[in-house]
Amino acid sequence: MTIAGLTLPIDTLRRFITEEDLRSRIPYLWDPHPVTRFDPLLAAMVKAVAAASEVGADDLYAQSAAQFIAAHLLASHSSGAGRTPGLLSPGQLETVLSYMRANLEQPISVGDLASLVCFSRFHFVRCFKATTGLTPYRYLTELRIDLARKYLETGDDTIARIGRRCGFSGSEHFTRSFRRIMGCTPSQYRTRRSCGLGQSLPVL
Repeated sequence: MTIAGLTLPIDTLRRFITEEDLRSRIPYLWDPHPVTRFDPLLAAMVKAVAAASEVGADDLYAQSAAQFIAAHLLASHSSGAGRTPGLLSPGQLETVLSYMRANLEQPISVGDLASLVCFSRFHFVRCFKATTGLTPYRYLTELRIDLARKYLETGDDTIARIGRRCGFSGSEHFTRSFRRIMGCTPSQYRTRRSCGLGQSLPVL
């Protein structure tokens, strides 16, 4: 049996509240130990973090994981204010988006995302699009392309490896998705950046 422990400092939760402007909905942390029963989602996340650490995941992965865990733990502290029928609540949206960012390298299905907020796949897709203006698949793809851009701009990994690191099933899938969103291939983007010709993608 292997036991993995993960500590998230209270200051991290407070910083997340401030950065995400949640102060009006979570005025204070009334429970310093929010996990008092088994949480299968949190257990899976701790397992993923431990596995990623063993293979040398970078700081970006750790930061994304911490953000997701903070959002998940704080969901129970949210008053639920601002919920509109047919839309995801702010807390639900934070949980889904943080999970996406923390698991960009892994396969993520609509069913996985829907289960985070206890919705059916159909209802989740409809509410997510109504809330963000994008389907979950499109939103996830744009997050992955944004991460790929950072790797293309700052590293010298091959296109194929960058595609895998960003969760694409293969080089062709990565190139096709990148061209659809950025208007050029990953190789062309890298060349343009090296020549000082940049392109931007809205930050999600």
